[in-house]
Amino acid sequence: MNRQQFLLSLVAFPVFAKLPVEIDIDVLTGQTPPALRFGLQKEASKSFEAMKKEAAKEKIKLHITSGYRSYNKQIEIWNGKYDRYSAKGLKGLELIRKITEFSAMPGTSRHHWGTDADILDISVLQPKNPLEQSHYISSKGVYNRLNEWMKHNAARFDFYEAYTDDPTRKGYEFEPWHFSYKPLAVNYLKNYNKKIKLSYIKLPQLRGKEFLTESFFNEYKRDYVNGLNPYLQ
Repeated sequence: MNRQQFLLSLVAFPVFAKLPVEIDIDVLTGQTPPALRFGLQKEASKSFEAMKKEAAKEKIKLHITSGYRSYNKQIEIWNGKYDRYSAKGLKGLELIRKITEFSAMPGTSRHHWGTDADILDISVLQPKNPLEQSHYISSKGVYNRLNEWMKHNAARFDFYEAYTDDPTRKGYEFEPWHFSYKPLAVNYLKNYNKKIKLSYIKLPQLRGKEFLTESFFNEYKRDYVNGLNPYLQ
């Protein structure tokens, strides 16, 4: 390579460009936590604190009700719902699809990454079941001011709603409380799509594992793991 070619290569790919980071499978699936600070990775946590300070000027008190979530915690949630819906008569993939309206299969949740958070406003009287759509989108909902503030300000801090109300989006139901820190989460998703196979998910303790085929898992990854706000893809 001559000098001119070398200089052109620096323009095409500057030495300070941020390279994609390889992420371990155990971190991607929640078996091993990343380095955390207040339920998020440090970079995401610092941005959240800055956003929290800004929201406080409008008397909105941001609070993370669920940030990082381990595989064991996710399987506790999953198996509890599996048993509950099974007792109501649901079976097979019908049961699985009911759970995945709002809950990810263990090993597939974005909460495993330390990049995502379910956010409340604790300046208001808290409802019995806070993570319900109506609390956010109804004009009389307790988190309506929070919802409106996040719509107009969250992106300034690199947080984006993960599961939007876009009718063309597939996968999980609309979750106006769930936000993702884009600078880290995009790379995690790329690693996840490249590395994760059904065998990493279909573990002995998972209820309903006998219904999970390769075909189903490929569909699930396409529609649920990747059924996202386009800004996070």
